[in-house]
Amino acid sequence: MSVTNELTSFEFTTGTPGNYSVTTANGELTMVNAAVEITITAASQAWTYDGNAHNNNTVTVTRGELLTGDELVATATGSVTNVADTETGNNPIATGYKVMHGEEDVTENYAITAVAGKLTITPVKLTITAQDKEFTYNGMEQSWPKYDVDGLIGKDEVDVTVTGSITLPSESPVDNVVESYTFTSGNADNYTVSTVNGKLTMKKASQAITITAASDEWP
Repeated sequence: MSVTNELTSFEFTTGTPGNYSVTTANGELTMVNAAVEITITAASQAWTYDGNAHNNNTVTVTRGELLTGDELVATATGSVTNVADTETGNNPIATGYKVMHGEEDVTENYAITAVAGKLTITPVKLTITAQDKEFTYNGMEQSWPKYDVDGLIGKDEVDVTVTGSITLPSESPVDNVVESYTFTSGNADNYTVSTVNGKLTMKKASQAITITAASDEWP
């Protein structure tokens, strides 16, 4: 497509116009498409696991430059919730990206390379602590299987086995050990788990008893 380059007027700055027979002819203005090479890249970002879906739809020009007045219109479409969702290229650029100059689509002036980003979920810290417990001596073996969990997200749940026992005050303290744990809901990969053992102790009883020597009689 061409545009007329119209000669609208002329004026002699020196000389006499009557000495000339003037003929005017319009020109034509044409424009060819540019061949600007650019790379557009979707955002990469990392979050710590919190049970929510995360995304970053930003796309930027990372190599080359847009021509003056041009604007990139592009959106990334990735989303991650769990650590297992993390992988290279999981934030792709949606098809239909373009370059606009005002209301005009000027994408054909560009050779565009699209690069996906990477969205990352990192594990959150979870601490399982076996509880401490003090007993009073009663002659029987004592144990305490209870525990505290700090760091679970949302409806995730963990079942923990705690082992440890004490029978005599002289054994104090005995480790109350976090033996094992299992996620009954949620994904274990979303957590970095640390365990803390508790202590079982036993104090002496203060039981009052009376002991009596035998009495007997002989002839």
